[in-house]
Amino acid sequence: MRNIYIAVLTTLVVLQQAVNPVQVSFANPALAASQTENANKQSYALNLNADTYALELKDKRASFDDAILKPLRVAQEAKAQADAAAKAVQAVASAPRAKLVIGGEDVWAQLRFCEAGGNYNTNTGNGYFGAYQYNIGTWANYGGYARPDLAPPEVQDAKARETQAARGWGPWPSCARQLGLL
Repeated sequence: MRNIYIAVLTTLVVLQQAVNPVQVSFANPALAASQTENANKQSYALNLNADTYALELKDKRASFDDAILKPLRVAQEAKAQADAAAKAVQAVASAPRAKLVIGGEDVWAQLRFCEAGGNYNTNTGNGYFGAYQYNIGTWANYGGYARPDLAPPEVQDAKARETQAARGWGPWPSCARQLGLL
């Protein structure tokens, strides 16, 4: 009777291995340990006369969800977050900073247009910045801004009026002559 039990048990194990092979990893014990936590269990019972023998087979492979889908979802979520961050940076970089003001009846608008084409954001690399083409020494961190082209239009206009009140039209010699201010 014991021989029949062993034969049936061996047959079940061989059939189970043929249908659903169990892989054992000897190279990476940490991987094998993590796979055993997620192991699928299959139980069989064998009744011989009055005795019942239990047989339990464990599949130590990771499930499809754990091995394939979970890392894929994590990678997709990380890519989506990176794309959203890149779009936010691009939106900030492409946003217009200040409106271009083209001459007019106002002497300050004419001066801005003559000095920098009316563009408050002008930075041509010649050492002069902003709509009124201040150098860094004259600007001197006015209003807390390091350079004129980084300051909002209201701050640049206030500094220009303050400079003109203190020094006249001299800080803008070429444009002041063209506009008949000198």
